[in-house]
Amino acid sequence: MTKRQYLDELEAQLYFLEEAERSDALREFESHIDDTIAARADLGEEAVVDRLPPPASVAARYYAEAGPEASDGERDRERDREEGRGRGGFSFGGLRSMFSFARREERELSGGADGVDRVVIESVACDVSAKTGDAFSYVVRGRWSDETAPRVRRDGGSWRIDCGPDADELELVLPGSVVELIANGASGDLGLELPPAASAMVRTASGDVSCRASGGVVELTSASGDVSVSGSPAAVRVGTASGDVSVDGASGEARIDTQSGDITLRLASGDADASVRSASGDVAIRLAQGAAPELLAESVSGDVSAPGDRVGKGPVGSRIVASGGPGRVRVKTVSGDISVR
Repeated sequence: MTKRQYLDELEAQLYFLEEAERSDALREFESHIDDTIAARADLGEEAVVDRLPPPASVAARYYAEAGPEASDGERDRERDREEGRGRGGFSFGGLRSMFSFARREERELSGGADGVDRVVIESVACDVSAKTGDAFSYVVRGRWSDETAPRVRRDGGSWRIDCGPDADELELVLPGSVVELIANGASGDLGLELPPAASAMVRTASGDVSCRASGGVVELTSASGDVSVSGSPAAVRVGTASGDVSVDGASGEARIDTQSGDITLRLASGDADASVRSASGDVAIRLAQGAAPELLAESVSGDVSAPGDRVGKGPVGSRIVASGGPGRVRVKTVSGDISVR
């Protein structure tokens, strides 16, 4: 992407600002781009631009710090001017930090050990991938300064990797000795393959999450982004505000709770205990072959298709129940269709 293309996209993303403020912000940003291109003549314009955050991310940060709610009072405005901030307290020092990142060369931190049974990951905007292997190892890549470098700490068989704000990606290899993986992040995608019987607890604000597990418990919490779980986990618990959810192969407990987004759930066992709740979005559940669980499926506004007796159909919603066992399936939506088969 060229500088002009980047600035044009940023201008479109800053639609919430008045024209004069938008022009000031773009001029300031362009000045930083020009300074960085001059400082890194070895890279060239497009390479420098490729190192910058996406225009949508810059605009989201600007909105959070300097959006429609301006600072009230002359004292606040005076302090903003003295500290080099725009309306609402946006710091152009923050912009300088972005461009310091663009000027840095990529760095790498790696290591490994035996006897690892627990891994904890803290990340800001880092993509995380994990695969199974014979020995534990990690590789962190990014363009960090000495102050924002990733930190790795070991306490017995437990390893903690704090990726810091400037890491781009973390790659892990997890041996069979690992029984638990915990990951906390603000943004960035996570793709995890767990060793047999290992459990995972993932909490992220945004970014897609995928996890393949065999025998362990998988617990995923996300504000936004798609979530998928595959394999044969002993239990699955998913909570999201928005984004599609796909669980393929739940054999025990399955708990899915989302505000918006479609849900797809395949049960691998006839005695699985499933509970699904959604405010909006369609829900599709496929039962294990030959299974006839106790069933309750109801939607306030939406069609319900399931094996059982229809209890209600009309302006207040649709409800289907069926007796059976040993498994239980409970599905409730406010809006959206339900299909159980």
